[in-house]
Amino acid sequence: MNSDLKHLLEFGPFRVDPEQRLLFRDEQAIPLSPKAFDLLLVLLERNGQVVLKDDLMRLLWPDTFVEESNLGQHVFLIRKALGERAQGSSYIVTVPGRGYRFAQKVRTLSQEQKTDAKRSAALVAEVSTGGNGHHQEASLPADRPLALTGDPKLAGVAWQWPRVAALGLFAAAIGAFAVWFMLRPRPIPKPARTVHITNFGRVEPFSQALNDGPRVFFAERTGGIRSLAKVPDQGGDAALVWTSVDNLVIHDIDRRRSRLLVSSGSSEEGRPLWVVPTEGGSAQRVGDILANSAAWTPDQQRIFYSSDADLLVANADGSQSRKLFSASGVVEYLRCSPDGSRVSFTVRDLATSVLTLWEIASDGRDPHQMSFGWKAPIGRWGEGECCGDWSPDGKYFLFRSRRDRVASVWIVSEESNLSPRHNAPMQLYSSPDRLNQPRFSADGKKIFLIHYHEQRELGRYDEQKKNFFPYLGGSPARLLSFSRDGRWVAYRNEIDGSLWRSKPDGTQALQLTLAPMDSYHPAWSPDGKEIAFDNGIHLYTVAAEGGIPRALLPNDGSGIQPSWSPDGESIVFSSWPPWRNPAIRRFDRKTGETQMIAESGGFENPQWSPDGRFIAAFSRANRKMKLFDVARQSWTDLADGAPDTWGVLWSPDSKYLYYQYAYDVEEQPIFRIRVSDRHVEQITSARQILSTDVLTYGLTGLTPDGSPLVSFVHRNSDIYALELDVP
Repeated sequence: MNSDLKHLLEFGPFRVDPEQRLLFRDEQAIPLSPKAFDLLLVLLERNGQVVLKDDLMRLLWPDTFVEESNLGQHVFLIRKALGERAQGSSYIVTVPGRGYRFAQKVRTLSQEQKTDAKRSAALVAEVSTGGNGHHQEASLPADRPLALTGDPKLAGVAWQWPRVAALGLFAAAIGAFAVWFMLRPRPIPKPARTVHITNFGRVEPFSQALNDGPRVFFAERTGGIRSLAKVPDQGGDAALVWTSVDNLVIHDIDRRRSRLLVSSGSSEEGRPLWVVPTEGGSAQRVGDILANSAAWTPDQQRIFYSSDADLLVANADGSQSRKLFSASGVVEYLRCSPDGSRVSFTVRDLATSVLTLWEIASDGRDPHQMSFGWKAPIGRWGEGECCGDWSPDGKYFLFRSRRDRVASVWIVSEESNLSPRHNAPMQLYSSPDRLNQPRFSADGKKIFLIHYHEQRELGRYDEQKKNFFPYLGGSPARLLSFSRDGRWVAYRNEIDGSLWRSKPDGTQALQLTLAPMDSYHPAWSPDGKEIAFDNGIHLYTVAAEGGIPRALLPNDGSGIQPSWSPDGESIVFSSWPPWRNPAIRRFDRKTGETQMIAESGGFENPQWSPDGRFIAAFSRANRKMKLFDVARQSWTDLADGAPDTWGVLWSPDSKYLYYQYAYDVEEQPIFRIRVSDRHVEQITSARQILSTDVLTYGLTGLTPDGSPLVSFVHRNSDIYALELDVP
């Protein structure tokens, strides 16, 4: 792939600028992820040729192991950007079993020719009009003197030319120094020291800390509830702030430092947006807005907010909402610049789970990815750059980076002394802990960070003794699945996301996947020879004795949460992403066909009962547990509520279904429902946890005898302040 192309590439109504890394249609920029743009560039350079999949993989990911499905996903994103589908594609043609070919004629136009043409046209216009709009001859008048020699009045002038030249050179040097002085990047603040602000370990890890000057506001986690809390900005005891909003997520604080913009609930598809006084009290709903993230404009007259892939803006009361931009992923972490001219946001790529920083003018113009010339991160959830924030004076821009599971905080001078521009970022801080959404203090002299070092422990609930006890040696395993004969267990290792299998006592452990591949929801085949799982986007199977994981669905199809039929011939799964038209689908392994289960729109987390009679699922739309009768091909309600979609489990005898309310309730109870008569009983809650340092816990499996397995998360999330030496 030639990354030094200096010419424009044109095809149909599209134009590609390799230097600026932009795709245009009729002068309108079309957003593409970095890898998708690289792939498009390769296909355009080899116009008409079949480019093999292996060659594309080596070119796009030269130093990283990724699955072939990533390639297909990026082809899909390009086709979507070009407004076409795979069937009958007029631009990118799939050559079955080999690779891809760009089928349209590509035209080239050099940048130099284009620039020269513009300059020539401007020069002709200047000469022909004399600069005043009247046509003039380009030749000199016939009586104009062509030389100065021989004129005694000009002899002194000729003698002064060396002095004039010297003065000119001196003035040029002064001018050059002045230009350098005015255009030089501003000095970068340096870290002075770190201060521990909280010491109780219950700060919500996936949140932010916002400063009003003397206080820092944050969300405190207790079980499945997030409550508004505050702490002195120099550190000390934290205190809860009463508000009418339950289970809140903090988004922004206004310029007067008197109000917070928050949302409530735990829904991924958007939460109701509220305004809460910093002193506490009743909250005010912002229209009917549902938002993943939100930010005020500096004058608090408007609110930017995101809903799935859309970036929108509305009046402060929620009225007159309109869309500004649609990304090829989920839009998160909004921030408005202090002058109100720009909005920073993060896009979570649906194909790779990688985060990228973006910027857009507040009126919706010029959406573009912020690039610092860094190598693209590996395709793992949470890797990349995110969570931008401006200093209060707008001079500096702050963001978080995560590469190879190491988080770091970076700062960049936003402007020279004359014109805005992005300069080379400087690293301020680095930690193996999770760092989420670094934010400037009100005076710009500190950065508040939430440190989160996840410590997990696996436990088994003993129903007779009414207590939890360590399991598998208290390992950090999660999402456990046992083979039908109970002799083997598969699980996700939370340290690196890899998939393992072992005996239930932990012996004969074998690692089945390698980083950077993530693994979720392992499910044993009925014969115990295979394990199906997902990487958060795509479905795979791997042999229980080890081997190369293979994509399950054809055509790089997406899906999560697999569950086998008892005969092993079918697998049901949730469509991806779950917040975009979720449904339950059934994959036939013999025919290779996938069909949607009737009337399953809005359902997710399917679990096939071991006896094959039922499929349980959760309806996001009406917040109910549903039961599908396979013989009758019909759904019925099983229970009300919103269970944790990571843990809906059948008992081995198919008589009970276990689930947990992991969110919106402090005690996070675990229930089981008897399928025969729909009788619901609570099995346990956080009250039975003997350890006092548990932040939260989640149902993560059932042993062959039906005992619930849970994953404890120990308290280890606190706020730190990074004090800056600001020049």
